Amino acid sequence: MKELIDSRNEELWNSLNKKYNITFKDSNNGEYSCYSENDDITFYIMSNNLCKDSFTHEMLHVYLRMNDCFIGAGLKNTICQNKILTSMLSIDLLEHMGNCLDHIKMLPLYLDMKFEREKFILDYNTHKCTPEALTFLKRNYKQGGKVNAKAVDLYIGKFFAMIADPNNSYDYSNELESLKRIDPLLFKINKRMIDFWSEIKIKNRQIFDDDYHSVLFEYYDNFLTWISKNKIAI
Repeated sequence: MKELIDSRNEELWNSLNKKYNITFKDSNNGEYSCYSENDDITFYIMSNNLCKDSFTHEMLHVYLRMNDCFIGAGLKNTICQNKILTSMLSIDLLEHMGNCLDHIKMLPLYLDMKFEREKFILDYNTHKCTPEALTFLKRNYKQGGKVNAKAVDLYIGKFFAMIADPNNSYDYSNELESLKRIDPLLFKINKRMIDFWSEIKIKNRQIFDDDYHSVLFEYYDNFLTWISKNKIAI
């Protein structure tokens, strides 16, 4: 384990190792990842490219779950309550949103442990919103007075990718302003979700403190309001 653990992440590793039954398997897709089920955790690592930074990233995903922050799974369960939302928002989008929401909480912890920002995600050097994507949204978001459901999926995906991007050399101000002009209410709803989630404590929450459930309940209600104000082409 010395290739994956040092003084920076040892405390995190010990806390997880104490609570969970941990196993390691070789990754078959060239990426580090983790899978959890009850008290069993499997880390998928690259034995030919051992990386403390990537392993710490995956441990932080588990750390959130250890502290009852299940916002990714909760998001999927919440959206599934509504047929219109389920038909608009793809499973891939919901996975992406959950990952981004995790990353928003994980990045400060990762940096506090003195790991390299550039190794936080594999596509660190990839700009998260191309001019082509914005052009598509501007041209296709509304057709015949109806909102294009597929464009909503792309819109939200780009919004979350930009907001959660750890590469602070990218300035997304213009791209975000473009999204805001395309659909001001949808922009407001998703920005509110990010802002509310950013306020939620990971540890030491009191019984009356907001948690990820509060974020999801509000997001769901706000999205139902958006649906009531739009005609949607599924």
